[in-house]
Amino acid sequence: MVKESLLVTPFGWGVLVLMLTSLLLTYRIIRGPTLADRIVGLNTITTKVVVIIAILAVISEEYALIDLSIVLLMVNAVGGLILAKYMEVER
Repeated sequence: MVKESLLVTPFGWGVLVLMLTSLLLTYRIIRGPTLADRIVGLNTITTKVVVIIAILAVISEEYALIDLSIVLLMVNAVGGLILAKYMEVER
């Protein structure tokens, strides 16, 4: 069976758009005026990576990767809470 190119499917284009917007968010992480901007940018990129992993898991029919994306999403949520607590104490 011949696999079709990733950019033929709408999911492939979605992955490409998510990757490009994640690349744009690196500007917010590097040049963000405050620490909160950098944290929000990092959390947004991590969430986009979770969605990319989930889409690629469905395309490649490797459903174990969905478990990986769920774990990454939980780590992202806990990390955001820890950083928010750090920022609260810093002030």
